[in-house]
Amino acid sequence: MDIVPTGKVIPEKVTEFRALLTNGYSAFPKYKYLLSLRSDEVMPIVGDSYYMDYIDFAIWQDNSPNTTVNYPWSNPYKAIFYANSVIEDIMSAEEDTEEDSREQVKGEALLLRAYTHFDLLNLYGKPYKPESAISDRGIPIATQIDIEQKYEAATVEEVYNQIFADIKEGRELLQVEQQSRDVQYRFSKRSAMALEARVRLYHQDWEDALELAEELIPSCSLENLNEATAGDPALVTSKEAIMSLEVIGSYYLNGGMHITSQLLEKYNQAGDKRLGVYFKENGDYYVCKREYGNNARITFRSGEIYLIAAEAAAHVEGRLELAKTRLKELMVNRLTPDYYAEKAVEIDGMNQNQLIEEIANERARELAIEGHRWFDLRRTTRPSMEKTYVLNGEERTATLTQDDVRYTISFPKEATESNPNLHN
Repeated sequence: MDIVPTGKVIPEKVTEFRALLTNGYSAFPKYKYLLSLRSDEVMPIVGDSYYMDYIDFAIWQDNSPNTTVNYPWSNPYKAIFYANSVIEDIMSAEEDTEEDSREQVKGEALLLRAYTHFDLLNLYGKPYKPESAISDRGIPIATQIDIEQKYEAATVEEVYNQIFADIKEGRELLQVEQQSRDVQYRFSKRSAMALEARVRLYHQDWEDALELAEELIPSCSLENLNEATAGDPALVTSKEAIMSLEVIGSYYLNGGMHITSQLLEKYNQAGDKRLGVYFKENGDYYVCKREYGNNARITFRSGEIYLIAAEAAAHVEGRLELAKTRLKELMVNRLTPDYYAEKAVEIDGMNQNQLIEEIANERARELAIEGHRWFDLRRTTRPSMEKTYVLNGEERTATLTQDDVRYTISFPKEATESNPNLHN
């Protein structure tokens, strides 16, 4: 008889592995609104009952004793644990359903492991720099089930190598082109391409990112916000949805935080239709009006794919006109006709550096409150930021300097206390 390791239950059927992987998807944390606080998108409203729980996120005070809320650590590795459980054993499982194959489920597990490592790397690893990634500290890589193992942080480049390997193997196994809406949280061929396009962009593999985005674009419909029937493009029900795993908002984001002037100033008040779709006035502030329930789940969508194509093309020699085209194709669906006509002329006259800056600003506008802004700031220019806040009735100022070490979030205490091999 086969000996099952102590504490390990091995499923025997594909449906049982599917249930295991569903637990992995469910473990993926709902935290991206915390990154909106850390970036320049929102601030807690002074006097709100949750102010003290969230102000430390906004002023880059990691591992503060003042809050019971934390950036995720255990849950992402729990998602990876479930993925590893599937990867390790599913190919010997009994195929007991026509709806799933061993290959499809394993492919999804590999991609979930890749995406979770990628998310953790951008949370806790040093920002990617081609010249130093081979030695910069990343995060622990977990590719095997060993609850006794004390993981050490791999380098940034080692983590990327693992991510690329998982994406490659996973994409080769997938059989579903696009998941149906009721299971849109699962990986498909389209969302696997979207994941690789995003990872290649962050890794500055401009030509690869461009090729992947260009392959996706013909299937990427856009919401035209000039039409009365158009809705928020970040909803599960949107025509833009490619994959809907993550809840991007929270009750506290909509109820206890205000949109910063830095973000609002990036929008043309009269000409940008997103302003009214994303935000609303509430007394002295603008606040987020985007949904935060199960319908507001998004991981990859069409708008991001156009922006990946534009940014990557802007970095590839001879593709500047393509970059401008992709940017304008997105904008014509977001701006009033009059303002778009004005903006298109402006974009057509831009040089490479001006266009790259414009694309960065358009990412801030288009992907607002979706968890991208902090990652974008740290992977590109890592600018200085200054925030005014109130503590104990006194107005204070917090400053993040250019290339500040706090562009890398400290490992949480739960990680370093339980694993002495980890250090910040």
